[in-house]
This record gives sequence, structure tokens and C-alpha cells, in this order.
Amino acid sequence: MHYIELEKDLLEKNDMLAQNIKKNMDDHGIFVLNIMSAPGAGKTSLLEAVLPELTKKYRVAVVEGDMQGTADADRLSKFDVKIHQINTHSICHLESAMLERALVNFDLHEIDCVIIENVGNLVCPADFSLGEDEVMMVVSVAEGDDKPHKYPVMFSKADFIVLNKTDLIELTNFNKEKFTGQVRALNKAAEIFEVSATKGINIESIVDHIVHGIQHKKGEGHHHNGLDHHHSHD
Repeated sequence: MHYIELEKDLLEKNDMLAQNIKKNMDDHGIFVLNIMSAPGAGKTSLLEAVLPELTKKYRVAVVEGDMQGTADADRLSKFDVKIHQINTHSICHLESAMLERALVNFDLHEIDCVIIENVGNLVCPADFSLGEDEVMMVVSVAEGDDKPHKYPVMFSKADFIVLNKTDLIELTNFNKEKFTGQVRALNKAAEIFEVSATKGINIESIVDHIVHGIQHKKGEGHHHNGLDHHHSHD
């Protein structure tokens, strides 16, 4: 019982801080994308494919969440982006307080988009809102088509889902119809993009989606009033 109360209190405090972050990002017209996945699904590879196009027009900051090390941040350092590393050590997700401290390292007047690469985990990150505009969930065909059934919370929270490593699908027993059916049972609205980050397949659709988010956020700027935020924990 005490554990349940502690968790509820922790999530409520996190969400209050997330709402403050959201308002701050709204006031600056910054689009915030929170990317979640299991380890090895291809979050960093996807960013390596997307950032060259995004940075042609927009100023991007990346917040890298890892338990330890800077391997992913090092891979992205070749791009024209501002990067801040968060090492969570024993914690399997990013929290609003961590993001708030990270954002202090950026000049928010010089940023159009903040991309958060969350800690690789299919459970914990889904519970902790970070004040994002959208949640992108990346899942690879190598992980199997049963992941929506096994990890329903993350799939139900996702605003859009990237099915990555589709170039390997012939080497797996991944069933797209089964996967899509499980996703739709949990989340009717999320668009599913089939891509291969390393082969550059269908990457332009991800770029277009993020660009639309950036433009939409810039257009609305100060008129959100928090009404468009869909990631509260009731």
C-alpha cells in the first residue's frame, strides 16, 4: 500500500513539473519530441538519419538519456545540434526534474525543437511525462510482433510509432498484420511509419512529421493553455 502511495505521489510531482516545462516550451514556441523504445530498437540510428534534413531549416537540441556513458551523444556530435547528456545511473527512465535541469544548458531563444532520446526501456519511460508535445515510439522487427501485447502502456501512449529495421523483415518471423492489429487494439490514432534508419528507407516521412510539429508549434506559440497535452496520468 505504501509503495502505491509513494509511486502516485512521485508521478503527481513529475506531472506538475512536466506541465511547467510544457508551458515554458509553449511560450518559446519549441516543439518537444520524446522518443521511447527498447534498447537497440534504433533510436540513435533514426536520429542519425533524420537530423541532417531537420537541421537544414531548424535549430535542434537533443537531450540524451542513458544509464551511463555518452556513446549515443558521441554518435550525434557530428551534426549541427546542441546536445546535453543525462546519465540516470540506476534509474530506467528520464523524469521531468532531470529534463528541467538539462534545459538550463540551452538558450531557448535559439532552439526550434528539443528531441529527447529517452532511456532504452519499454516499461518505465511511459509513466513519466516530460512536457513533450509528442511521444514517438520506435520498435524494430527484430524485437518480434508481440511487443504491443506485452507492453501495452507505451504503445497506448505513443502519438506515432516507427517500425524500424524493415529491411530485415525477411530474416525474422515478424507478422505486420498481427503487430498492427495489436497496436490498433490499444491505440487507434497513432500513425505507423515503416522505415529502415540505416538504409534510409521512408525517412522523409519521419522528417515531414517532425517538421509539421515544429511549424504547428511555431504557429500557435502562446495559445496552447495546456489543452492539447495528451499525456496526463489519470
